[in-house]
Amino acid sequence: MKFKRFAILAFSFLMLAGTVAFSASDASAQTRRVSSVIYRPVYIRRPFIYRRYYDPFYDPYSYDPYLRAQRDRYYAQQRVSRERRDMAEHREKYYADGFIDEKERRQMISDQEQLARAVRDLRQYNSRY
Repeated sequence: MKFKRFAILAFSFLMLAGTVAFSASDASAQTRRVSSVIYRPVYIRRPFIYRRYYDPFYDPYSYDPYLRAQRDRYYAQQRVSRERRDMAEHREKYYADGFIDEKERRQMISDQEQLARAVRDLRQYNSRY
């Protein structure tokens, strides 16, 4: 019984001495560390900064009818001006050579239809509000 206690005590002292020996080698005064500070530009990426969902709570256009009407009017006017600009560009390009082939004729008819739809939508919007 006494031998077991002595063996356990001796083993514990041996373990303690081993940990002290290993930790003493890390804390040696002979190691020399040279550190220099290097300043480099840091580029921070924030992949989750952009919301990938629509939250109507933060959008005043979703709950204010006046702002929504103004926004819709603006979009309708911009659509009409965009269609007129596209039609003018195509007309200038197609009339440059003095001859309009079938593909160009179909494109101009399509431009006229799109412009007519845009003007119709703007007129309907203006008649409502």
